[in-house]
Formats: sequence, structure tokens, C-alpha cells
Amino acid sequence: MDKRKIKEEIKKNLKSYALSKDLLAKALNLSDDEIEDALNDLLKDGQIKYLDNLELYKLSPKKKEKSFGMVDKEQVIEKIRDYHIYKFSTLSKVLNVNPKELKATLKCLEDEGIIYYSPFYDIYSILKVATLDVKERGYAFAKVEGEEEEYYISPDDLGNAYDKDICHIFPTGYDDKLKGAAVKDIIERSHTKVIGRLQVKGKKYPKYKVESVMNSFPVTVDVSKEDLNGAYIGAIVSCDIEYTKGYSIKGKITEVLGSPDDPGIEISEIALEYGFKMPFSPETDEELKTIPDMVKNEEIYGRRDFRNLATITIDGDDSKDFDDAVYLEKLDNGNYNLQVHIADVSHYVLEGNPLDLDAYSRGTSVYLADRVIPMIPHKLSNGICSLNEGVDRLVLSCLMEIDPKGKLINYEIVEGVINSHHRMTYTNVNKMIEGNEEVIKEYSDIYPMILDMVELSQILRGIRHKKGGIEFESEEYKFELNKDGSPKEIHKRVQDTAEKLIEDFMLEANQTVAYHMSIMNLPCEYRIHEKPDQEKLHNTFNQIASMKISVKNIQNDIHPKEIQQLLENVKDHPNHLIINTMLLRSMMKAKYSSECLGHYGLAMNYYCHFTSPIRRYPDLMVHRMIKKLFLHPSETLDRDIRRYQAILPDIAFKNSKSERNAVDCERAVNDMLYAWYMESHIAEVFPATITSITPFGMFAEINNGIEGLIAYRDMNGYFDYNEHTMSASNGRITYHLGDKVNVKVIYANRLERKIDFRIEGEEDEL
Repeated sequence: MDKRKIKEEIKKNLKSYALSKDLLAKALNLSDDEIEDALNDLLKDGQIKYLDNLELYKLSPKKKEKSFGMVDKEQVIEKIRDYHIYKFSTLSKVLNVNPKELKATLKCLEDEGIIYYSPFYDIYSILKVATLDVKERGYAFAKVEGEEEEYYISPDDLGNAYDKDICHIFPTGYDDKLKGAAVKDIIERSHTKVIGRLQVKGKKYPKYKVESVMNSFPVTVDVSKEDLNGAYIGAIVSCDIEYTKGYSIKGKITEVLGSPDDPGIEISEIALEYGFKMPFSPETDEELKTIPDMVKNEEIYGRRDFRNLATITIDGDDSKDFDDAVYLEKLDNGNYNLQVHIADVSHYVLEGNPLDLDAYSRGTSVYLADRVIPMIPHKLSNGICSLNEGVDRLVLSCLMEIDPKGKLINYEIVEGVINSHHRMTYTNVNKMIEGNEEVIKEYSDIYPMILDMVELSQILRGIRHKKGGIEFESEEYKFELNKDGSPKEIHKRVQDTAEKLIEDFMLEANQTVAYHMSIMNLPCEYRIHEKPDQEKLHNTFNQIASMKISVKNIQNDIHPKEIQQLLENVKDHPNHLIINTMLLRSMMKAKYSSECLGHYGLAMNYYCHFTSPIRRYPDLMVHRMIKKLFLHPSETLDRDIRRYQAILPDIAFKNSKSERNAVDCERAVNDMLYAWYMESHIAEVFPATITSITPFGMFAEINNGIEGLIAYRDMNGYFDYNEHTMSASNGRITYHLGDKVNVKVIYANRLERKIDFRIEGEEDEL
């Protein structure tokens, strides 16, 4: 698009609303440089204006505004923004201005898309751009970028907006202590496809509909006979959708996924709901034909050769893709030579090629109960990129010399080639550490190295602990499935010494690479974890204190060491897992960034993801930047640096979004399987622990991590929720976090991914 066309499109988008630079760039699919250049031209020509206080651009008025008959716009904007909403009469009094002049000013601001007048609420408010989080019961929370507190939107104020839609909202006041808002219009739809079951209604004049099976998007889609594309009634299908002006949605079936009775169809539905597809693009399939199955001799030239060293991989028993391999030796000076070798995926996945575009789109591999949806095809993830035993593999290596106190003395980042001597499992390494003679004998050549690894791991973990690194404790579970895809058993995952050992070595490599890129002033995609909101953290500390747990009275900011100390104090407490979860929820979410802001939870000033390029796109990006900007800089280095600086913020944002999406997908699959498992336990009674208390009910956990909702509506009497003490009381009985109760399973539905409990005995009193 040429500059003239870009400027016309910008003005067209600014006709209705004032918009930010980022939103304009996204809407027009422009780079930062393109949008910046066009906006500067329009500003110079006086065709648009920039509102500093709102960081928005707007069209300049066609006619010159008269100085008389108008109130200062900035004054009006500031006043409404400070107090969110105003009725006209109140605003007129507060500003102490002529009502007619104020009316003219408000009309002007409304025409410019800066404020909005709601006839229904009879209020003026600032329009805000927000992303919706629609809950199961129909209400939503709207998140505005840069604002900590979210807005509550009632079902009546949602209009035809759905979960994850980006909308213009306007504040409406406070609703039961929550900031209220309503949707004005939709800027960008989050859903363009629906996964659902094809149904027909009527015989003489059949109407075809797809009933969504997507929890996040429970809609009915109208499909014409011409758009069935051979789908049969009852089939699970994928269809592209089109939103109408009203509340109906039209669709066109693009794919038949299978029958509701097909094994694994439930997980396929959820994977597609979150946008994860198994097949790669035809262009990627073509490119795969050019990828070799074995490392060629010419590819090894110029690389550091580590093939004679006893390098090993240590992974789970059922792992098939091996990103990392390790080697350790004690030096004569008493220091440790730790080598972390990472699959050189960037050698095969070239920037801008079909393989890369597919990998960027996915952002991450997704690990579901019965399958892995890989970021890159199996030919790479399980083949040429995987550090399999006994074959040559290309690597990017971080070589570190660490002294007995855990201090990094020296390091190198190099391209290398390895040949893994052993494919070790966590199970076997743990057996060796525990002294199992049979396993020690089988792997006698590496047994001394394993013991040295344990020694170094403990040193590194101790250093991290001393600096204030927080180790949250949680329980994870995995499903054993029947042939039909239903859950057979639920097993607790165990993290033992071997798992922690690999974690420690990967953390050290990630930290070293981030440190290197930072001190070299080279662009890098960092993994950051910002400081938590102190008010939220203090509230959590107070809630924990209400559980009769001794909590240090801290007046100022809470340091990670104090969180660490609290976790240590409660490690033997019956409710230690609940307390861990409460503290974890009070933390900020880790994310990717082009800025080096440190990692609060790990107590590290420098941190990135370098060690898993097979399954994480950020790691692949870091590898590329190391090679292009550090190992093999060209005469275009300055230009390359500027280019990465320009594109990294958007890539980091996209990668963070992909990660959250994958986590949500994995959680949705687990919720479905938990509900499916409990469908065969309706009316049974289980001992449970209350793990969370909310305004609408309590969550209780039974064995194997299964959690269900105890809704107040299913209990005797009106329950009052106390946020400060995390309790619920009906005046006769009070429930607290950690209370032990017996619960009856009253509802479980795999399609809704929902489990409901009732406290045993409550039904006798209803």
C-alpha cells in the first residue's frame, strides 16, 4: 500500500472514533515505521490531531471552531475521565459553565468519537477500548490496556459481543462495588469459526443449524443447504461464520471432523476451539521434502565438535522430542564445566519460510491428554532436530564455568554438533541417585557425572533461594485413557531430584544467554515477570492471616524473600497447597517482552527462554538473534538490529498470547476429562477441602485434583461472602478456606466441562 493510500485509510478509520497508533496499525496491517510516517505527515498537514492525555489520534474538524460558545475540550475530557461518568446537569454544575456551551462541546467530542452519550443511562463517559472475558453465566469483565481494575458488564449490556471480542465500552457507574460498563460497538471479533454439531429442524422446510460445542462461544449458527458441503446430520463440523447486523450468525461448513462417537473427538473439538490444528499448510509439506533426515558433513564444518563427550538427554519416559542435552565435568580448579546443548532448530526453520510461518502462527506445542499438537512437524520435532541417542545433531550450546559457590566465572555461546550417548529418563536418573545398583551398573559410565550434576544443582538452587527465588508448590495430574477416549485413571505427576536438576541447568543457561544479549546491547526476546501489585499482595497476606496462620506484619513493599519465608513456614500446614495457590494468583503473569525487566519469581535480573526451540517460538527467535547478530554479524548489522528492535514488541505480544491460549486449551481438555470422569460418580459422596470462596459459591477439591462448584443457590439460607476473611456465612454456619467437608456430586457434564457439588446434608434442609 502506497503512502497516499495509507493516509486515506487512516482518515477513513478516524471518521467515527479517535484511535491509538497501535490500533490503527493493527487494523490496517501496517508496520510501526509505516504508521508512524503516515501519522506524522497527517499531523504536519493539520488533517489529524493528537490527544496527549488520551494517547489517541482524531480527525481535525472540517470547520474552524469558534472560540465563543464552546467549553475547553481538555477540561471536559479530564473531568469525565477522572470520575468516569456524568449526567449533563451534574457536569454543568461541576465545571461551572454555560449549559448551552457545554452541550455544544459535548456534541463535538461525541462526533469525534472521544466520548459517548448513552440515552438509556442518560450519562456521558469516555469511550474505552477493551477485551471481553465473558463468563459462563452470561456476564463479562472488560480489560482496558493500562488499567488495573476491570469493568463489569451485565448480560443486558453485552449486546451481541462475545468472549475475547475487542470492543468500545463506556463506563456506567458502579454495580455492587464493581466498576460497571456497557458495550457500544465491536471493533474486532475474536471468533471467525465455530466447532459444533450439525442439526436440522423441520421436515417440509428444513433449517440447518450448527450447535456450538465451544464453551467459550456457545452460539447457534444458521447454515443454508448450499453451504453444507456434504456434511451429514449429527456430524461434528467446523464452519466459517459471518456476523449479521442483528443477533444471528450465518455459517458455511468447511470441514467434517467426525462423529460424536469417534474416540478422541472431544479433545479434537477443544483443540480446534482454541485454534490448534494438526495438519500443517501445503506449503510447509512441500518445504519438508527439502529437509534432510540426517546431518550432512558439510553442515558440521565450522562448528565446535562435542561428539566425543558423554552428553546425555534426561526427559520423561514417554517423551519423543528432545530439545536439550547436558554434559558436566569437574575441572582441576574445583569449578564445574556445565554444557547445555540445545537443538539448532533455526538451522532448518528459516525466517519467513512456510515452516516458520506455521510455527509463528502456532507459537507453541500443545500437550493434551492423548496427543501433542507440535509447533513444527514431526519430521523435525521428533527427527532431525530432536537430540536422539546415537545420532549426530546440530546444536546451539551455552558453555558455563561455575565455581563451587554457584558463581558464573566464564561462559561461551557457540554452534556445535553432538552425539547423545544416552537417552536417560527421569525415572532411571532418580533410581541412580537413590542408589539402585542395577541401574547404576547399566549406566556406570555416567554415574559419577550424575552425582556431580546433583551436587551442582543443589548449589544453583541454594543461590537462587538466597536471592529470593520463589518456589511455588502445586500438584499436577495426568490422565490414563480408555480406547474410546474416556478417562480411566488419574495419576499424580511427581517432580523428583532429576526433574529439578534439569530445571536448574536450563534456568542457568536461560539466564546466561539473557545476560549476554543485554550486556552486548543486542535485541532479545526476554521472559519477564514483573513485580506484583502490592495492594493485591497485602490483601492476600491478610487473607492468609485470617486462616490463623502467623504472617509477618509488613507495612512497606513485600519482598520475594518474605513470600519465600511464608511458604517455608506453611510447608507442613494441612492447607499449604491452598496458600501456595493464593500467593501464586496474587502474582503478575510472566510474559515475553523486548525489554529486559527481570524475573521477579526467579529473582533474576536477566532471563529469556533459550532451551526449548522445538516447542516454543520465543526460543527459536532468541536462537536466530544470537546467530544473526552475535555469531554471524554481517555488514548489515546495524540495519538488522533496527529491524529486530522494530518487530520484537509485536512478536513478543503474539507469543505471550499464544502461550496463554495453549494453557487455556490444556486446561479446557483437563476440565472436560475431569467432568467425564465424574459423570459415572453422580450421587456419590467424597471427602473434600474448600479451596476457593467467591461471591457466587465455593470450590472444593476431592481426590486426584478434581474440583467442583458448591453454589450458594444449592445451599440452605442466604450466604454472605467476606472477601477479607475469605469466608462465606449464612449466620448459622461459616465456611472458611481449607475447611474439610463431605460433598455429594450432583452434576457433571463433559460438554459443559462442569462439575457441581453439594455439601452432604444440605439437601435435607432445602
